[in-house]
Amino acid sequence: MRNLILIVAMLVSVTAVAQTRIFRGRVTDEQGTGLAFAVIEAKEQHKGVYTDESGYFTFIGNVAEMKTLAVFCLGFERQELEVATLPQDSVIIRLHPKATTLKTVQITAHQGKRRTGVLGRGRRALRHDGELYRNYGAETAIRLKADTGQYEAELKNIYVYITKEGDPETRFRIHVYEWGDLPEREITDSNVIAHARKGGTWVKIDLSDKRIPVGDGLFVSVEWVSGFGNKEIGMQSSYAAEVAGFNGMVPGITDGYGAPSITYTRKPFEKEWTHYDAPDAARKGGYFLNPMIYCTYSYIK
Repeated sequence: MRNLILIVAMLVSVTAVAQTRIFRGRVTDEQGTGLAFAVIEAKEQHKGVYTDESGYFTFIGNVAEMKTLAVFCLGFERQELEVATLPQDSVIIRLHPKATTLKTVQITAHQGKRRTGVLGRGRRALRHDGELYRNYGAETAIRLKADTGQYEAELKNIYVYITKEGDPETRFRIHVYEWGDLPEREITDSNVIAHARKGGTWVKIDLSDKRIPVGDGLFVSVEWVSGFGNKEIGMQSSYAAEVAGFNGMVPGITDGYGAPSITYTRKPFEKEWTHYDAPDAARKGGYFLNPMIYCTYSYIK
């Protein structure tokens, strides 16, 4: 009986090992250039990893639980691949460019003098009250209302304050969403990656060439795409202890925005947005906590 139990245990162990697979490969564009920080997601589990700066990825997954890998990157069409059909050695995934339907704003010098406005609060009005600690794969968006009046405006620069906590030089991705109740329709049409050179500084992201219309306002978000290395990481690693150590960048947080600016967040590799602070949360002076993010825009008056 004892030997039978031992044999059964060995068979279970062998089966578990057989179901575990190391996936290695690269995500590129049509020309074969690696795509930095593209997402490789186990569709059924809502867990994933990012490629490195050259488009390479490595992760360990259980093929009994993983049926489909979703691969996507800003500016490119999403691909879904059946795990059973993937080669056993290196997996090369080429993504095709995604056509953009973004309506641009036409601003000409003939209409008057070019001026610059601020979306949200400028850095002089924002005070560093704390740190925005999130996890690898998470995303946090702030809703910034515009005051452009009858003038058409387009986005120029985004500024994000990065604290001295964590590892300030690690990368994050910038997203811009249309104005609304939630950050649902993204209007960023390319992969915009940024980082700080040191802690306690504002990072400037120039989006003036994107011709993004401001309208009534915008959602601007940061997504944590690196921090502790993307190699030899299991799919479960986005919830593991090394992630909770906040080795990545940590934005500053402030209550200086007041109630109109509301922050939303979503967990690593999930789709649903929730409030960072509940709308009825008790805050000093009725203010909410928001990441220290503001934008500039240009218009003709």
